Amino acid sequence: MRILMVALMALLLAGCGHKQLDYTAVPPPSMDRQKAIEAVEQGFYEDWNTKNRPQSVVITDQYILLADGIVSDGSSFGSAAVMGGGAIAASNSRVITREMGQRIYISSIGAVNIYQHKVKANRFVVIVQEVGGAELRKINVRSLSLAQQFADAIAYLKAHRT
Repeated sequence: MRILMVALMALLLAGCGHKQLDYTAVPPPSMDRQKAIEAVEQGFYEDWNTKNRPQSVVITDQYILLADGIVSDGSSFGSAAVMGGGAIAASNSRVITREMGQRIYISSIGAVNIYQHKVKANRFVVIVQEVGGAELRKINVRSLSLAQQFADAIAYLKAHRT
């Protein structure tokens, strides 16, 4: 009975996850720089996984800047001492505010692969990899056409960077 349960769990787990689709990004002849920028922005802004969705996207000839918001990091110290009928207090505070984000250099982009969810047919993940194969960013989309449009737009930006 135990072996049967283990085999059943293995079969269930094997069905989860994503499978890579055989797609080679080729920008259509009608694509220009503005359409490519709009497609890349749309892909990032419409990512259904809100943890991955940037607050702003800036695309230049050299890089794609994904801003994830402003983060503040601070520390403080306070001390007080009673002196007669009053008190003396001293404090020190330091706050560092910076914008968090990711800069993806277009020259560093290697493969752009599309994966389809094995269970949910309308869920796709586009994985942008660097030339060495490491993952730079995942974009979750709800249709194959949006995934292909995003991959084609990245291919256009790579081919036409200055």
